[in-house]
Amino acid sequence: MRRELIFLVGFMGVGKSTVGALLSTRLGWEFIDLDQEIEKTHSQSIREIFEHQGELQFRKMETEALQNLKLRVRCVVALGGGAFAQENNRDLIRDMGYSFFLDCPLEYILNRCPIDGTRPLFKTRTQLQELFAVRLPHYQTCDFRIEISNLSPQDIVDRIVKQMIDLYSKSSGSHL
Repeated sequence: MRRELIFLVGFMGVGKSTVGALLSTRLGWEFIDLDQEIEKTHSQSIREIFEHQGELQFRKMETEALQNLKLRVRCVVALGGGAFAQENNRDLIRDMGYSFFLDCPLEYILNRCPIDGTRPLFKTRTQLQELFAVRLPHYQTCDFRIEISNLSPQDIVDRIVKQMIDLYSKSSGSHL
């Protein structure tokens, strides 16, 4: 049986950090924003890491940060938008817990994410569309999918909790 970790997966701007913080409070679990963990560990912003060391080095840092979660339990983890697109990360996540894809149309994301330089892989609308198309098939392999377009963050939390209760009630004696 997988350990008690919940990974929130999805494209930039879908609300993984917001939902993760609310979900962890609801469950009484620790909340980890993987990008923030990387920033703390390396004393640089994600944007600075991309600019000075490149995306490949950032992806290595991301995998290392995930590996550091192997001994953790009862954590809600908000992943960066590209973490689940890496096969080795997907394997780690599947071994450690359950993944929830926070799904919505690209237009929803475009309305929420300004082109302001804070997101290193979002420089143009076309670039964002291409990146979304590349990542979507990986997101779709998550354990669970929640269409979030018409849901509040609290509604999303309610759906995740219901899924986890259903899951744990089917397993032998485990519960949230």
